[in-house]
Amino acid sequence: MRTVLCIFYFAIAASSYGQDFQTLDSLSRVLEKIYYQDQIPRQQLAPIEKEFGYSSAEVYKQWELINKTDSVITIIVSEVIDKYGWLGTDKISDTASRALFLVIQHADIGTELKYIDKLKDAAKTGKAKSSDYALLADRINLHLKKFQEFGSQLGTSKSGKNVFYPIRDEPNVNKRRQNFGLKPLEEYATFFNIVYTLPKKDLYKNGFALTGYVRDTLDNPVENVSIYLNKKLVTKSDNDGYYIIPIKERMKTAKVLYRKQQFRDSEYIWTKKENIEVYEKYIWLTETKVSP
Repeated sequence: MRTVLCIFYFAIAASSYGQDFQTLDSLSRVLEKIYYQDQIPRQQLAPIEKEFGYSSAEVYKQWELINKTDSVITIIVSEVIDKYGWLGTDKISDTASRALFLVIQHADIGTELKYIDKLKDAAKTGKAKSSDYALLADRINLHLKKFQEFGSQLGTSKSGKNVFYPIRDEPNVNKRRQNFGLKPLEEYATFFNIVYTLPKKDLYKNGFALTGYVRDTLDNPVENVSIYLNKKLVTKSDNDGYYIIPIKERMKTAKVLYRKQQFRDSEYIWTKKENIEVYEKYIWLTETKVSP
């Protein structure tokens, strides 16, 4: 962390100079170090998860390190963008330019919203990748509990299984991805061990999505839980306890019932909230006592 702080002070000092070659070269070196400070701790997550488990104390500790580092390097990158704008590879190295996007992508929602338009403008002029804008737009929508547009954001269960965060107009997602330089979602899904098929129907058109996990009192996933929306069976939880259901726009409230043999029913009253499109609800079912 001391190294990061030293870089921070160097960046502030550099901001007092004009955009000459020496300054830009110095900025490149600073941002290249930041790139690795952003990426290396994240790259270390996978082997830690594999060795100790996705929900282990070791993984939690690693995320603490990541979050502490992010809080510092976000300040540095914000200083750079505020002073020089969104620098492209015509001014700084490719790795340094990549660091600008990655740090903002991993920042808090306030920082993401502050710089999304700068990134959009940079993408239009070739100073940034249009795909980077798509990824940041999706990340913002995730934070705001809205449908993502490009399918770049995924959620991971405690067992490590990945699922796509709900996508707006999903049948046409690959058209949008192509327009922003992204590969088809089927291909992208393979990186996360997901077998994906593009749906023919938009289940969430003009509506909302309710998603979450069903677990037992020991926090284990419960599969094949029947889930009813206003007394109508709409889906069942998968082998990881995951479920997702569409809710029509005209609904203001809905009764959601979770039912499985050997468990007590659980009921949840969904209520529409302003500006929210994607709702999450985690359910813990209590086992019924079996008579001897």
